[in-house]
Amino acid sequence: MQVVIFSIILALLFISLLLVYLNWRGKQPIEVTGGPDEVIFLANQLLHSGREAQALDYLERAAAMGMAHAAQFLGELYSLEDHHLYNLDKANHWFQQAGELDEQFAQIQRQMLKLKVHPSQKGGSHELEAMLKPGADQGNSQHQGELGRLYQESPLLDPDGSKALHYLELAAEAGDAEAQYHLAKVLLEPRHGKPDPIRARALLTAIADSDPLAKSQLAQMLLRGEGGPAEPREAERLMREEAEDNEFALIELAHLYQEGKHLPKDIDKAEECLRQAMAMENNSATYLLGELLLKHKRANDSHLEAIALLTPLAQQWMTDALFLLGHAHEEGLGTRRHLPTALAYYRLAAIDPAPYHLERVETLSAKMGSYEKEQAESLYQAFLTEHPIEKSQQACIDLTHGLRLLHEDDKGKRHPREAISFLERAALAGENLAFKPLHKACAELSQRVDAAVWAQIALEDQFYFLPTGEMESSLASLKQGFSESEQALFEQRLQERQEALTGH
Repeated sequence: MQVVIFSIILALLFISLLLVYLNWRGKQPIEVTGGPDEVIFLANQLLHSGREAQALDYLERAAAMGMAHAAQFLGELYSLEDHHLYNLDKANHWFQQAGELDEQFAQIQRQMLKLKVHPSQKGGSHELEAMLKPGADQGNSQHQGELGRLYQESPLLDPDGSKALHYLELAAEAGDAEAQYHLAKVLLEPRHGKPDPIRARALLTAIADSDPLAKSQLAQMLLRGEGGPAEPREAERLMREEAEDNEFALIELAHLYQEGKHLPKDIDKAEECLRQAMAMENNSATYLLGELLLKHKRANDSHLEAIALLTPLAQQWMTDALFLLGHAHEEGLGTRRHLPTALAYYRLAAIDPAPYHLERVETLSAKMGSYEKEQAESLYQAFLTEHPIEKSQQACIDLTHGLRLLHEDDKGKRHPREAISFLERAALAGENLAFKPLHKACAELSQRVDAAVWAQIALEDQFYFLPTGEMESSLASLKQGFSESEQALFEQRLQERQEALTGH
């Protein structure tokens, strides 16, 4: 019996010593070896096995040895809001160290700040300026270029544009092609002062072969004769190069060939461009090709192809495709001439109340008898039943008409007040392209609070548009003049709009 008890005591003692040893080993520093991938992999293993203190110590020593990935990982760990390690001061410290150790991490963090998605900072122009200015003033051309772009996009930081010009010129002189492109943009559209298209054209010419954006901008200048004589052949060559893998450039080139204003009119070349763009699954190119085949080709096969191209788009509620199908059935292009079908398509198109849609419905209806109109009504209802309008499709239609009302009609009049109701309906249905025109329409009508609300919403929608600073400047100007009651109303309406948009 004593032997059994003694054996149990020895076993317990062994287990206790083993636990003490394992606990001791779990607290011992681990030698930092290997590259970033190995270090991060081991740190993850330690964390997942519950050895958190050892993992943190391991990462801190790796960072102290100059490993930026370890510092970045620490910053991410301390910025996890739902984790007990959450500590913004520590997160900022390690993110800063990662940026100091590796410029790529610094660029990533600056981009996150710009997009207001940094895990430990709200982001803002002033923070970016503070991060970039020391390096820019010490001659870092990359920081000079980024700072110049920041000032270019931030009129609140650089009201007269002089800082943007200064830092972009420094970076451009150092050979930064991106800075040269943005410097050319500043020279073409200076915030204050006279444009310098000659210098802008020279800058773009120097980098056009290596920068697609510069190539596109230069081609437009050569077409218009801006900053020098017009050079349509060179512009065409540049656009052809740009269009090799760019569907939107192909569509633009097709438009120029059809228009025949800046380039010689060539329908065959336009068709070729649109077919290439359509092969990239671009719906706009498909519609434009269908339109070209109906308007510029005489062969029945071309008209049949046009109807085949336009029908799926019409079923997706592209209203101009519906309108063209109405035209095809009215004129007998690629199908038998049938006025009730034409009227049905025209009426479907007129769900977007464009003047030419409404005019065609009225004109054709006047030519038809009651029986044909009944047929048209039946076809109209059958289409609605088979292809009901989805909320997103209706929002797109509302956006299109709202934007149309903001431009001059055939009588030279604009209708911003009417536009607001369509744009607002589109925005609340999830169409974020309505935010900016809503802001502009409200501002034009001196609806200051609503203008500020839509500006704020547009700015919070980080993937909505490329920053120009225009919205920030307008919002700051509006809010600066608010009375207490206007500020309270702004906050109330902003909350209501944000809640309405939550589902989108």
